[in-house]
Amino acid sequence: YGEELNPLVTFYTLGQKTTVMSPEIFVKAGIPCCRLVQNPGEFVVTFPRAYHSGFSHGFNCGEASNIATPEWLRLAKDAAIRRAAINYLPMVSHLQLLY
Repeated sequence: YGEELNPLVTFYTLGQKTTVMSPEIFVKAGIPCCRLVQNPGEFVVTFPRAYHSGFSHGFNCGEASNIATPEWLRLAKDAAIRRAAINYLPMVSHLQLLY
């Protein structure tokens, strides 16, 4: 999707797909990239607007938890505006979050 200049179209296209990219693509584009191995008892924090992916190999039991700080509400509002611009319904009502 790299030829597309409109970020909203790119966002829409990515929303229709499960996309996995090589970290080399990010590094070549000058985007900071890192990897980690999560061991038992460890937590991983992913900040808002960060691309992340993961996979499991072998037997495991995975758990995820989503938390938000008050600053997150501004980011959620911006995301709701972007989604509305391409006629995507919100995943969660922003007004319900504020309530």
